[in-house]
Amino acid sequence: MNTTELEAQKALLAREILTSADENMISSLLQFLKEYRLADSSKKTIRNRKLGVLDGKAKIVFADDFEMTTEELISLQ
Repeated sequence: MNTTELEAQKALLAREILTSADENMISSLLQFLKEYRLADSSKKTIRNRKLGVLDGKAKIVFADDFEMTTEELISLQ
């Protein structure tokens, strides 16, 4: 189901809830939404980022003709 279809279903469901006087249907729909939200949130996977993967594996080498003033280095100019 794509996002557009899901939004259309949510709109129809909201319209039914707002126009309905049947308390049983309203409570059933609200229960379904709660269960759907719980099931949907359990599907999300948390991916941990690896920090420090390149720690100590990179180096900077300046050429012999490199010139930079201290002000340029700290971006004052």
